[in-house]
Amino acid sequence: MEISQMTNIMIDIETLGKKRGCPVLSIAAVAFDLQTGNVGETFYERMGYDAALAYGLPEISTLEWWGKQSAEARDEAFNGKRSPVSVASELRAFLHNSGGGRCIPWGNGSVFDISILEGWFDRVDPMVDAKGDDIYPWKFWDVADLRTLVRLSGIDVKAIPFAGEKHNALADALHQVKVAHAAYSALPSSSRAARRIKELEAIATDYALRFQKAQDALKHMALMNRPEHQGGEDGQVSN
Repeated sequence: MEISQMTNIMIDIETLGKKRGCPVLSIAAVAFDLQTGNVGETFYERMGYDAALAYGLPEISTLEWWGKQSAEARDEAFNGKRSPVSVASELRAFLHNSGGGRCIPWGNGSVFDISILEGWFDRVDPMVDAKGDDIYPWKFWDVADLRTLVRLSGIDVKAIPFAGEKHNALADALHQVKVAHAAYSALPSSSRAARRIKELEAIATDYALRFQKAQDALKHMALMNRPEHQGGEDGQVSN
C-alpha cells in the first residue's frame, strides 16, 4: 500500500540558546495534515550536551532556564547519544521523503526553530548549490509560522490539553500539530466564504434589477407627463 505524503512538517527543537548559532540538543519533526490534524511519520533524535556544544555557543540565560525545568525534561534533552552529523543527514532525508521533495516547515515562532536549524545545518552539514547558495531541506518561501496562525484564529491554546512531558521536542511538536489544526479549523472555511460570495452576488444582482426597474418607471412617468399635443401643435399645418 502506498504511503500518503505530507508536505506540512511541524518542527520543534531543544537548544541551549534562543538565536541562530546556539547549540541544538534535540530535534523533532512530525508530518501532518493541517485540515484533518492527522499525523504521519515522525522524526526524533537527541544529540546531548557535549555533542551540541561542538556546534554552537550556549547562552547563560537559557542554561539558567533549563535549571528550572523538570528533571525528566533535562534528562531527555541533555543525555542524547547521536552524532549531530548523522542526525543532520537523516533529518534532510526525512524531510525530503515525507513531502515527496517538498517540505513546508512549521515552527512555533517565525525566527526560532527554522532559523536556528538553518544555522545549525550551516555548521553541521553544509550544502551549497552551483551558485554557492546554501541548500536547506525547504525553500524560504515555504516556511510557516504557528504563532501567526494562532493569532489570526483567536483560539485559546491553553484550552488544548498537553500530552507528555513539556520541553520534550517530540511531545512539543505533536502538541503543536493539535494547536495548528485547531487554529486552522477556527478560520473561516473556503466553502463558507464561497457561499457568502454567492449570497453577496445575488444581493447585488437583485439591487441591480430593482435599480433598472426604477429607471424604467421614471422614464415612463417622464413620457406620460409630457404635453399631449406638443408635437402636434409644433407641426400643425393650417388649412
